[in-house]
Amino acid sequence: MSRLKKFCAEIGFGFSKSGCKAARVDPPRANSLRDFCLSSEQFWPPSKFVRALPLALSSRHPSVVIADDSTVAREGIAVIIHRDLGYPVCALATDQPATRKLVEEHQPDLLVIEPFLGHHDGIFLLKQLATRFPRTRVLAVSRQPEEIYAERALRAGASGYWMKTGTREELIRAIHAVLAGELYVSPRIALRAVHEIVDRPITRPKAPHLPDRELHVFALIGTGFGTTRIAHELGISPKTVETYHEHIKLKLGYRNATALHRGAREWFELNHR
Repeated sequence: MSRLKKFCAEIGFGFSKSGCKAARVDPPRANSLRDFCLSSEQFWPPSKFVRALPLALSSRHPSVVIADDSTVAREGIAVIIHRDLGYPVCALATDQPATRKLVEEHQPDLLVIEPFLGHHDGIFLLKQLATRFPRTRVLAVSRQPEEIYAERALRAGASGYWMKTGTREELIRAIHAVLAGELYVSPRIALRAVHEIVDRPITRPKAPHLPDRELHVFALIGTGFGTTRIAHELGISPKTVETYHEHIKLKLGYRNATALHRGAREWFELNHR
């Protein structure tokens, strides 16, 4: 049992004669946990060990904070979580400062968040939240296309990405998966990942190969925002926005500002149909 006890400690579990017990397993540990269960069958059956994952959460209802600048989305998700799952919704946030304040105050098990509050950089916000509140699992629920942002959101620290065009059942599945320490994306995105692994062509337009902040600036250009408006939305100077413009033009091969704006608009329209 010493081997099992050591592993429990490494992944944040407590240990007793009855087995492992814990509040959380971080998503990056999930694969190693499953591998361990499969290789440890001789002294504890995997099914019994895997059931320890949600043990602590099963003894109480997970607490939830919801952050969204859309009243309909915010209150609709709250109703689903409370009525269909029976989980307590601690608080509702409408902007980034309120989100940080309420997560710090309530320390919820789950944060259900529209990362792109207003026109702010949602990926940067997810990185901040994941760093500042590592024990809170994050489910991004967004109107932004998952083909572009799902992978970026997961890399930033979210445990799942659900499109607001999805069904109530899909949202519930996403919540269950994230609370179980797993990652969640739609079956379509999961299938796309498989296609990419086997080098099959993807018919959906790919996102430009840009860093997260430059992609956000490119998307805002595509919506028709000018330099001053982008600077205001991102909290940076117009000069910095102009620098991003130059970097994007260079990387994507646009000859001038007119070509940049036309290309950004075409890309935005293709990915927001």
